[in-house]
Amino acid sequence: MLYLGIDLASKMTALCLMNASGEVVREATVPTEEAEFGMFLKNETGYQCVVEASPLAEWVSGVLEGMGHTITVIDPRKAKAVIRTKKKTDLLDARNLARMARTGWYTAVHRKSPEARLLRSHLKARDGLLRIARATHSQIRGLLRSHGVRLGAVSETDFPAHVREVTARRVPALSPVLEPLIAAWAQAVEKAKTLKTAIAASGKASEVQERLQSVPGVGPLIAATFVATLDTPSRFRSASQVAAYLGLVPRVHQSGETEYHGRVTKEGDGLLRTLLIEGAVVLLTRTRKSCSLKRWGLRLARKKGMAKAAVAVARKMAMLLFHLWKSGETFQRDVSDRKGGVALQSA
Repeated sequence: MLYLGIDLASKMTALCLMNASGEVVREATVPTEEAEFGMFLKNETGYQCVVEASPLAEWVSGVLEGMGHTITVIDPRKAKAVIRTKKKTDLLDARNLARMARTGWYTAVHRKSPEARLLRSHLKARDGLLRIARATHSQIRGLLRSHGVRLGAVSETDFPAHVREVTARRVPALSPVLEPLIAAWAQAVEKAKTLKTAIAASGKASEVQERLQSVPGVGPLIAATFVATLDTPSRFRSASQVAAYLGLVPRVHQSGETEYHGRVTKEGDGLLRTLLIEGAVVLLTRTRKSCSLKRWGLRLARKKGMAKAAVAVARKMAMLLFHLWKSGETFQRDVSDRKGGVALQSA
């Protein structure tokens, strides 16, 4: 059996082939191209390959599997904990990855299905557009503020016209500078709405997403992001594990008789965690109909504040969504929100 360590980069990739005895058979740094990988592997098959998770990891996995090899994508953070060295080069990294492939000292990560990756791409594209819109919005306000103009509160619909009117009245010379920024902001907002509409439309064809939206506060974006992030619910043993995976559980420091619980870990997917917290706020502040989850969250908000309550409700919401996905059930007020390990009586 031969083992291949792959230190993947966008331009050049280091490859190290190692035998079962830990001896290096051959190693090289090659351009990150399918043909170059084929030349290094010499049309041989059956290697056990290891590559760290990265944007290109799924592509190289498909390439090597097409060549007849077995590949495992591993957690790069845990790989660094195993590989402790003061000398670092790409070839040394590839050699260490080959050793990890030979010994099995690594933590494999889940490889998402093509459908989940495509849905995830739509969600990340929309999030990127919203980031551009927010940054441009702040820049417009900052440029006006530097000339003594404060816009104040203004709706998204009225924002372009209001900026143009105020600028023409107060700082006319600034209009040619702001016009491209206004156009960029408007286009980013419009395209983000278009992607949101497309995501919602695709969600209507998904029975799972439709069921998840039966939970108060959960809309098409949360349902789609939840499905795209978890991909396969069977890889989680429990709802509590899902909450930990999304970084919605408290940090714990325990030593001897001392045990301290801090803020949430914020590990895992930030986009889904943010959307779940936003959904929790909607549930607590805007949803008219009551349910056990909302009443529990409002009681907690009175004791610890709305911010902490929103995070706690987001954690319960994630656990509830996982239960509904696995069980095939639909949310029913004061019934489904007590299932799946979602104990509403405790924080």
